[in-house]
Amino acid sequence: MKKWLLMLCCLAFASSVYAYDKVYVKRLLETNVCNFCNLSEAQLADHDLSSAQMTEGNLKAINLTNAKLKGAWFTHSKMQGAILEGADASNTLMDYAELAGANLRKTNLSNSQLIFADLTDADLTDASIENAQLRGVLFCNTIMPDGKVNNSGC
Repeated sequence: MKKWLLMLCCLAFASSVYAYDKVYVKRLLETNVCNFCNLSEAQLADHDLSSAQMTEGNLKAINLTNAKLKGAWFTHSKMQGAILEGADASNTLMDYAELAGANLRKTNLSNSQLIFADLTDADLTDASIENAQLRGVLFCNTIMPDGKVNNSGC
C-alpha cells in the first residue's frame, strides 16, 4: 500500500513540474509580464504579446505559433522545443535564451538580439534575421533561413 501511495505522489509531483500553471498564463495575458514563470507547454498561438516580459522563464515547448511578440523580452529563458512558427518576434531580446530544438520557421526575428543564444537543432527555415544581433550564438545542426545546416558551433 505504501508503495502505491509513494508512486502516486511521485506521479502527481512530476506532472505538476512540467506543465504550465494557469495562474501564470492569466498573469501574462492580463499584465504582459511574467518573469521567472513556468509557461512550459502553454498554448498561446495567435496571441498578441507585444512587449511582453518573460525573462528567465521556463518556456519549454511553449506554442507561440503566429503570435505577435514584437519587442518581447525572453532573456535567459529556457525555450527548448518552443514553437514560434510564423510569429512576429522582431525587436525581441533573446540574449542567452536556450532555443535548442525550437521551431522558428517563418519567424520574423529582424532587429532582435540573440546574443549567446543556443540555437542547437533549431529550424529557422524562411525566418527573417535581418539586422539581428547574433554574436556568440551556438549554431549546431541549425537549419538556417536558406535551408542550409549550420554546424559552426558543434
